[in-house]
Amino acid sequence: MKCTILSIGDELLIGQTLNTNAHWMSQKMNEIGIDVIHHVSLSDEKSDIINCLNDALKTSQVVLITGGLGPTSDDITKDVLCEYFGGKLVFNEDAYRNIEKIFELRKRLINESTKRVAYLPDVCTVIPNTNGTAAGMIFSKEGKTIVSMPGVPYEMKGMVTEGVIPYLKEKYTLPYIFHCNILTAGVGETQLADRLIEFEKNKDPRIKLAYLPNIGKVRLRLTIKGDNKEELQSLVEAARKEVVSCIEEYIYGFDEDSLEENIGHLLRERNFSLGTAESCTGGYLAHLITSVAGSSDYFKGSIISYANEVKMDVLGVKLETLEKFGAVSGETVGEMIAGAFSQLKTDIIIAISGVAGPGGGTPEKPVGTVFIGIGTKDKTIIKKLAFTSHRDRNIQLSAVVALVMLRKFLLNQLND
Repeated sequence: MKCTILSIGDELLIGQTLNTNAHWMSQKMNEIGIDVIHHVSLSDEKSDIINCLNDALKTSQVVLITGGLGPTSDDITKDVLCEYFGGKLVFNEDAYRNIEKIFELRKRLINESTKRVAYLPDVCTVIPNTNGTAAGMIFSKEGKTIVSMPGVPYEMKGMVTEGVIPYLKEKYTLPYIFHCNILTAGVGETQLADRLIEFEKNKDPRIKLAYLPNIGKVRLRLTIKGDNKEELQSLVEAARKEVVSCIEEYIYGFDEDSLEENIGHLLRERNFSLGTAESCTGGYLAHLITSVAGSSDYFKGSIISYANEVKMDVLGVKLETLEKFGAVSGETVGEMIAGAFSQLKTDIIIAISGVAGPGGGTPEKPVGTVFIGIGTKDKTIIKKLAFTSHRDRNIQLSAVVALVMLRKFLLNQLND
């Protein structure tokens, strides 16, 4: 079964508002076995709404519409759909009582514009709005389902969860769908694909494997869809085990796991404490580490030595080191590690210095040149890396690669 999502609102088209609704609805439809084939953003114009709806109904059995149900003059979706499906607007007592309840809590009076929200097409099934004033509407046409909901995200989400999904499950016989996400880091998608050639050649044809690269990471998604729940679960689990056996050293987790959480587990296993000394990343690495609840168990802090004066005054980097080798060098990173040990008194230190860009590069050290070091009091590893010409990407890559290096370092320590 196929679905099209129509997102109405000029604010989406001019880039004023990010369309997170379509992203979320796609996930929810996928979870119940409905394939979303189109996302369409369109203006608050009658002709656009009608044309896009006609096109959607040519290819999809389910159409989800958000936006244009409020009390203002630019909210025309309800009127357009009422006319499109041959109905007329009638006063809905339940919808009005919901508005009264909300306005009473807010200690506000209901004006005529707001009262108009309670008028709904007589040809729709009403979806109650437990989080706002504008009710949702379900229309049917030639066995197809058209759902109109407010564009306010938390209102739409309540309707989808409480009303739309139960309705679709009751109306249609939907297949089962199972996903398994295998999370990798420190390896590119091409290398992974090379390692998985035999798996892809011999896997059950019903199983789809997708490579989803992100900054410094690749998510592998196994998907299977069908009618036999137990068989599907068994097949996807067997496929997961086979993929793991091929690329185990790169895997840090599954589904909703994070690299930061995985590293936290490893640090706890060894009872190691961690600190960072950051230059070009400006604290972004520390931010990732502390995004994990409970990270205070192992993370002591970070020294953001963005300026050379801080490198010297706080971390004890020597002036001659900076003059001879530069702030972006393995020698400076090594001294940053030593200084951070003295200040933070942790078991492990990560230090980063680089040229994030867009300026500051030289022929010897172009933008994207980064040195990352990991050290204990007995052992230090420093790597020179070449990233991109884009500042934000260099900052993110530096932090992720530092975490990947730390993970490998910890695994080697744990295996000693």
